[in-house]
Amino acid sequence: MRTTEYIRLALRALYCITAVLICSCVPEKDDSLSSSDRTYKVAVLMHKSEQARWKRTADFALRNIARAQRGMDNKIQLQLTFKDQDAPDIEDYMQQIARDTTIIAIIGPTTSFRAEQMAMQLTRMPECHKPLLTPSATYVQYQRKFANIPYIWNLAESDITQLEIIISEIASLHTDGQVTLELLAQDDGRNDVTSDYVQWFSFIAEEYSLQVSGVHLYSNTDDIRRCVEEICGTDPEKQSRILLFSPTTEDDAIAFDRELCSYQAQTEAQGKQFFAPFRIYCSDGFVSERIADAVQYDGYEGVDLSATPESGFIQAYQKIFGSEPLNGEAQFYDAINIIAYAATLYNSPLRDRLTSFNDAIQAVVSGEGGNGGTWFPFDMARHITLLRQGVTPHIEGVSSVTNSTFRRWRLFEGEYVTTEYINSQGSKRTTSSKNIGEWFATKMDDLSLSDSTSIPRYPTLDKNWALIIAASKGWPNYRFQADALAMYQILKYYGFDDDHIVLVCEDDLANHAYNPLPGQLFVTLNGRNVYDQSAIDYRLHNLKPEDIGDILQGRASERLPHVLEPDNDDNVFIFWSSHGSPGSLYFGDSPLMTYSKMKDILSDTPHRKMLFVVEACYSGGLGQACQGIPGTLFVTAANPYETSHADVWSEEIGVYLSNGFTQGFMKAIYKDPAVSLRDLYYTLAAHTNGSHVKIYNNQNFGSVYNNTMQEFIKP
Repeated sequence: MRTTEYIRLALRALYCITAVLICSCVPEKDDSLSSSDRTYKVAVLMHKSEQARWKRTADFALRNIARAQRGMDNKIQLQLTFKDQDAPDIEDYMQQIARDTTIIAIIGPTTSFRAEQMAMQLTRMPECHKPLLTPSATYVQYQRKFANIPYIWNLAESDITQLEIIISEIASLHTDGQVTLELLAQDDGRNDVTSDYVQWFSFIAEEYSLQVSGVHLYSNTDDIRRCVEEICGTDPEKQSRILLFSPTTEDDAIAFDRELCSYQAQTEAQGKQFFAPFRIYCSDGFVSERIADAVQYDGYEGVDLSATPESGFIQAYQKIFGSEPLNGEAQFYDAINIIAYAATLYNSPLRDRLTSFNDAIQAVVSGEGGNGGTWFPFDMARHITLLRQGVTPHIEGVSSVTNSTFRRWRLFEGEYVTTEYINSQGSKRTTSSKNIGEWFATKMDDLSLSDSTSIPRYPTLDKNWALIIAASKGWPNYRFQADALAMYQILKYYGFDDDHIVLVCEDDLANHAYNPLPGQLFVTLNGRNVYDQSAIDYRLHNLKPEDIGDILQGRASERLPHVLEPDNDDNVFIFWSSHGSPGSLYFGDSPLMTYSKMKDILSDTPHRKMLFVVEACYSGGLGQACQGIPGTLFVTAANPYETSHADVWSEEIGVYLSNGFTQGFMKAIYKDPAVSLRDLYYTLAAHTNGSHVKIYNNQNFGSVYNNTMQEFIKP
């Protein structure tokens, strides 16, 4: 080792020792506030199980703030009020603190679902745009929705970062490709509050050339037993897999552990050998004192948010409290200090140039005016002195928003034992919350010129038919219906008549109470209205999945008067837009449209050529299930184990207007209706964010080089 490295390590060790010595005897808070001192109220929201730890972290921060101001006049004091974010009256409380002008800022909530509720309360009240600092709200869609709102502050990177850190490590340890991955997470498939692990797991795994063997979804703790039986068993192959587990609640984590241990005991009591994934990686949702005390299975490991180890904060925290800070506590500590510094600046000569308290926070976090320092009280005193003069120095907190630090841990005898600290810098995805999630797929299928071993002989084309289905309804699912209506407009633009199109959607959006533009729907910002009530043939709630077979196969009835009538000389274009789950497509509130049911319907549908374009999560599974149907090609928004992604968020309307894959598809065929299916695929695969566009059954369809979209969209 070089001498300079010895010096660097020695200095770091000395720095950390200093942190421990200074903070092992932190004085009581200085309560000698004069009449000129200022007290600012801050609301803090977190789960009740976190409250004890967060209160002690807050006391630690407030003592250091008081110590840094010792001997100064006009001190700043923060008054923190804590509230359980899952209390029965939480929505009323959020509205109350949003309106309360005596509260200058809000810290938390700690879950993205609650954080979004709080953010929406603030955005709905222009007069109450007070800062919201979220230490651990890491859901991607939450961060993307509010990335352009200046008073919403995310102090940690998204779950994409956390997931990528886990998967990249697995890829580095298993370069032989002999391991496969599985995911266990909660997701009901019908709404947008979906785990980022569910949305990004398979995508990132494929980007790292890892094989996925299954995605196991549960909607409640009763489902966890079924999932455990799918993941474990007596088959030795189970032991060659790695499981990623992302529990939504502490109860989910404990229920999984209970079922795992029970299944193991039952299996071994029968004299059989029990096999489980040889590694179980967990998200930060597995990190809590309650979980650590409750679980019994040996073998959990994972990551959570941490302070940067170079800051010395971890060592100081351990010395004072006897344990490391858990997920988000370091970011919470920084949030308190940021508010205290902003309050100091807000009472400085710079006040006249600040239009709001949020401007003060912005000035603090982007401070470049002079040398700052660390979170230690002696450096904090210098920060405060400069801020009181209207100077904004560069300040180092205990965590970093730009490049989050994660702690790798293993659970051992009720303790999360740290094995490594990992900084996210250098991973594939961008660290900007404004661009997070905009990660283009780099893995795509190689469609060679010989993509069809035997080119089918097709008769001369007679007619074209089209079926467009938006199979998800409700305001949060705006994008599915808007995309379907936009697809109808494209077909009309290219010459389709209504007799040859059947359009199915719920039609519950144009005049919805939440729609600020009644009678209008859009798929692009500042675009044209795509809504045409007269175009809709069937409302979703009036149909059952099996009715799709009657519509495609021309079996008209009193209940189904408008059907398609294709024969063996006709082309059929199907566009399906909805939520999906492994093995099925959602169909409103009806039973699911299973892949096997859809295969039976398509196999019995007369056609010359049939093109099925599917915008749904896990839609590649439909393409796999329907292999072998002659003359039929499937283009899917995602592979069998991953989700597809929404696109075009509208702050004015408050929803996603369109889906990413569909946006690309519509733009491509508008630009060139004669685009070859091969070129269309490569365009979509290269520019669809967050999922892998797939083509299926081309060996039973013909060359994707010679077939074009024009055959399906221009009668």
